[in-house]
Amino acid sequence: MVQPTVTYHWPSSPTDPEAAAIPLMPYQPISLTASVSCSAARRLAQAGGAGEHVLLSTTPLRVDPSAHPLPGLRVAVVNGRLAVSSAGVDLGSWPVPAGSDCSWTFTSGVDRTELRMAEVVLAVREGDLRPNVIGAFTELPDATGLDLRLVTDTRFSTTIGPLKLSIAVLGVASLLVLLVALAYTDRAVRGRRTGPRAPGERRWRPGAVDVVLAAVLGLWWVIGPITVDDGYISGIVRSRGSNGFIGNVYRWLNAPEEPFSWFYELYYWWSLVSPSTVWMRLPSTLLGLVCWALLSRHLLPRLGRPCAGVRGRWTAAAVFALWWLPFNLGLRPEPWVAVGALAVYVTVERTVATGRVLPLAAALMLAGVTTLVTPTGLLAFAPILAAAGPLVRRLRERSDLHRLPLAVALLAAPASATLLVFANQSLAAVLESVRVRTVISGRPAWYAEYERYALLLDPHDIQGSLARRAPVLLTLLAVAGASWALTRRERRDVAGGPARRLVVGFVLALAAMTLSPTKFTHHFGGLAGLGAGVLVLAVLTWSRAGLRARSGLGRPAIAGLAGVTVVGALVLRGLNTWAYVSNYGLTWSTNSPHLGPVRLAEAVLGLGAVLVVGLAGAVVWRRATDRPEPTLPRWVPAPAGPALVLVIAVVALEVLGFVRVSAARPDTYTLASDAVRTLTGSSCGLQSDLSVETDPAAGTLPQAVGPAGAAEPAMPVVPVDVGGPVLPGVPIPSTGVTPWYVLDEAQREAVLPVVVTLAGATAPGDSIGLDFGSGGQVVARSMLAPATTMPRDQRVMAPPGADTVRIAINAPESTTGAGTGRRAAVSLPRVPRLTPMTAVLPPGSTAVLDWPVAFLFPCLRPEPLPLGTAGLPRWRVAPPPEDPSAEITYTPAFGGPFAGPRLLVTELRMATYLRGEPLREPAQLLRWIPVVPLEEPTPHVTTTSVPGWRADGHTRVPEVDPVPG
Repeated sequence: MVQPTVTYHWPSSPTDPEAAAIPLMPYQPISLTASVSCSAARRLAQAGGAGEHVLLSTTPLRVDPSAHPLPGLRVAVVNGRLAVSSAGVDLGSWPVPAGSDCSWTFTSGVDRTELRMAEVVLAVREGDLRPNVIGAFTELPDATGLDLRLVTDTRFSTTIGPLKLSIAVLGVASLLVLLVALAYTDRAVRGRRTGPRAPGERRWRPGAVDVVLAAVLGLWWVIGPITVDDGYISGIVRSRGSNGFIGNVYRWLNAPEEPFSWFYELYYWWSLVSPSTVWMRLPSTLLGLVCWALLSRHLLPRLGRPCAGVRGRWTAAAVFALWWLPFNLGLRPEPWVAVGALAVYVTVERTVATGRVLPLAAALMLAGVTTLVTPTGLLAFAPILAAAGPLVRRLRERSDLHRLPLAVALLAAPASATLLVFANQSLAAVLESVRVRTVISGRPAWYAEYERYALLLDPHDIQGSLARRAPVLLTLLAVAGASWALTRRERRDVAGGPARRLVVGFVLALAAMTLSPTKFTHHFGGLAGLGAGVLVLAVLTWSRAGLRARSGLGRPAIAGLAGVTVVGALVLRGLNTWAYVSNYGLTWSTNSPHLGPVRLAEAVLGLGAVLVVGLAGAVVWRRATDRPEPTLPRWVPAPAGPALVLVIAVVALEVLGFVRVSAARPDTYTLASDAVRTLTGSSCGLQSDLSVETDPAAGTLPQAVGPAGAAEPAMPVVPVDVGGPVLPGVPIPSTGVTPWYVLDEAQREAVLPVVVTLAGATAPGDSIGLDFGSGGQVVARSMLAPATTMPRDQRVMAPPGADTVRIAINAPESTTGAGTGRRAAVSLPRVPRLTPMTAVLPPGSTAVLDWPVAFLFPCLRPEPLPLGTAGLPRWRVAPPPEDPSAEITYTPAFGGPFAGPRLLVTELRMATYLRGEPLREPAQLLRWIPVVPLEEPTPHVTTTSVPGWRADGHTRVPEVDPVPG
């Protein structure tokens, strides 16, 4: 591998004491050497007097209190003695010699840290005691006698070397030769097949069902929601160009995503055309069409003629949409897994049907490649395991095959996927990346898989939304139903072997998910292809005709109706909720589906229970009188009927809900309006619809003149921190009202809201509201939400007819807990004076784009993390104030890449307003202002060739990895 060696030196000139910004990422250098002369220590001691005075520090001397600290190297003079500490560990203190020409030298590497004076070792620590480095800082007015040199950790910034490239080319050539050889050996069985029509012998002419499904997927591509991780993946992908590799720019020390990153590389090249939402979501839509082609042209015919018929294909289209729409639009890896797993099933079935080895090798290759998309991709091996018995029998029938070469070929097929992993990363770097992810995030045990299903049934979590519950719960029920149907002797309508392998493969895929390192419900999207096949199979076998063929119109049908009733109630108890801005304006996004006061879940459960109990009672009565067991009356549907109605209803709610929102909100941001503007070349995503309040003081409302402006009793005016700027306000606790303030014309016309900012925590019982008046009389009162410790804007639209506003407070000292020291304040009313966000940050500007929002700001460039360092951003685009999830990027314990730069700055908050809906703040704009003037030194960069197993120790995660004492 070719690895850069990056060296920093400070000070840039011997006498320049200006602080330098060198925020490392990872936080520690590979090696660091610092020297401090005795004369510099004496000068600082004489100038500073008693107390502690810092000669050299690699972390800032003054930091924003809200930033997370990092312990670095600290060399200080304390009452005439030199005190040294590194990574929070005190190395000791020594007297400063008087008059002698001497110096201390501090060196630290991955295995040893020591302090010397000349040849005398004053302190030594074995192990990794390297300091965290954010920069170079001193209290000396003259840097003479100080010197700092360090080498950054660039283990992840490697590129492929000539030797490795040659080996890779040889590996690819060998793989091609292997595939050609397998194709050559398959000539002996060409033309043979067993079972239903072999995959591949299909009519590819599109029909009406294909047109309808393609239209639904195309419409969903334009209007459909984003996923919770689209911003996360977008930031990772778009940072690849400036960082040189696919690193996790939001946590985990920017460690590479290897071994699960090859599809990110594809997305990176795709994003070079356009990072817009509509363009970046196109691959997932195309994958949906590929998955449908595999399902309709290969899987369904393999299951038997009824599944491949018109009814089967229309049923499959509805079921496929049920699975695909809620999970697989966007940048997440599940669409790739769904296509890969279904392709594995198809190619495995081709080997079972024809006895050829090449399709099996292709299936193993696809399974290996799919596994390296994401850990959940391991489920792609499930169809191979499900068909292990038939595969072994088919291979043993091939007398022309030699066992050892065949075994080597079948092992080489999945192993070839590793060619995608180590292109630009070394083995040591990949192992370290895996270690970092494990120590920071942990790894839940396999038996914690129940957590995924608990989230699926959590009505207060987006992971338990109605749209996610429906496909998973219905398919779990379908597994039981299809398993029963396949055990019946009378099953002339389906191909038993392929159907059993499909059901068993789906179950094994669920089992494989227990090994995934996280337990989120969006991983179910990887089952979309196999799950749709299982659900189609169950719907057709549990129709009235299917049950009649299996003598199952009695008790089995009643059991099926009971299962559908329970699943339907669980599905309808979920919320129609989606991620971030996609949730704005949706029906039933805050309450489960209902008609008036009646919840549909309870209605379905009640009606279904009455029907099932009645039918079960009839069966018991007939059996007690030795009469034949009754069959379902004609007016009672078979289980497949209500299940299919539920499928169509959920799909309709999803698609029509977003159609309605897109049409009803033409003057504000939607994914549909963003797509249309992008196609016309005039969109910067959400940024185009946001305006920024750059100066809150500019909008302070004037006090009303005359008697209406008076306030009794008078309330004191106090300064209120509104996120950087300070505005006048009134204190809490207090009781009374402020004078009346005149509303701006935009507020009277309900174009802009009245804004106040609450800072500090209020207490239960505090009553804070806005009185709206006309002619000095109160016409309406709006109560404000309780405040937290962080400043929080409260926005209220003025009612019709109001022309003034005042603050009314009833928060006496007793309700705030006298003696606790808690205090809060509320700023005086203001009107936001707004500037388009595209004017504050023109297209092409660089900023930290927090992961929840990054996908929606395609015109801004992510702040780079070059060559073992982090940049010093000037802007940060953050999620709404109530969303703290982005703080991982600035938290050392999570390996936040921008935890270092955050220590160098203070944040100035600038509120944003959404066009057409000014009460919403979908993103915050934060300006980063350096605490002290900073220089950004230029490093010295060279390159060297290193072996792939070379590891310069471990990266150290603060608060997680231990530091030797």
